[in-house]
Amino acid sequence: MMVTIDKILEKVEDLPSPDFVVQRIVQVASNPNASAKEVSQVISTDPSLSSRILKIANSAYYGIPRKISVLSEAVMILGFKTVRNLALSVFTYDRFFRKGDEKSPIDRKRLWRHFVVTAVIAETLASTVGYPVKEELFITGLLHDIGKIVYDVITPKILTSAYEVALKMKKTFTDVESDLGIPHHGIIGAKLLEKWNFPDLIVTTVENHHNPSSVRESVYSEIVSMVHISDVLANLLYPGDSLSFGDPHLDPEALNDISIKPKTLLNLLEKSKEMISKAKELLDM
Repeated sequence: MMVTIDKILEKVEDLPSPDFVVQRIVQVASNPNASAKEVSQVISTDPSLSSRILKIANSAYYGIPRKISVLSEAVMILGFKTVRNLALSVFTYDRFFRKGDEKSPIDRKRLWRHFVVTAVIAETLASTVGYPVKEELFITGLLHDIGKIVYDVITPKILTSAYEVALKMKKTFTDVESDLGIPHHGIIGAKLLEKWNFPDLIVTTVENHHNPSSVRESVYSEIVSMVHISDVLANLLYPGDSLSFGDPHLDPEALNDISIKPKTLLNLLEKSKEMISKAKELLDM
């Protein structure tokens, strides 16, 4: 099933871009000089998005002791990068997960759970190692496998074939992509996010999350390694959610990149389980 990368990327180019509100959210939140007021003003132009963000902001995951009823207040309390993440979470879910092909064997609810679980673990890992911008870990963790759902949108037969082989042979999705000559989902996801003008940090991490050694000399090496580790742990917690059925491959150098020992992963896993249990509003959009 040799599929040329060029043909796949052409189809990715044909996908619609996010609406104006989402594009503005990304632009404003990526600007280091942006203010919380600017972020709340952009989101407030979409009442539905605003109300859904408020619902998630008031969830147990964020642990705010009193109810937030105004978006600007959510931005002030949670920070504009967290609110940006919530907006992008809602958009990603609506764009790719709300509806699916009923004939498809792909369980989009489980795949979405893999997105969210990886994001939660990544943010928890960032807090554990003292990474200064844990919000960036959440959004890169959430979007790391977006290339898989893009496949389901533009060439569902390819994704179905890869899924069925992975399930039958009990192999990782990445290994099956290689076996079938399918362009890696990391490349596909990165291309989409690049088209959508997402920051280089997110694009690079999505492209290389299975192979952190490829960016070891990059300024993004730490975040790529953290998302890689989080993806592996998410696959251990919920096998098959990511359409991958073999034992996940952990790059041991990824642990060295962020100076943690293997035993720390056990503590991380327990803390992450606790945080995942509080993320119901994110899981059940």
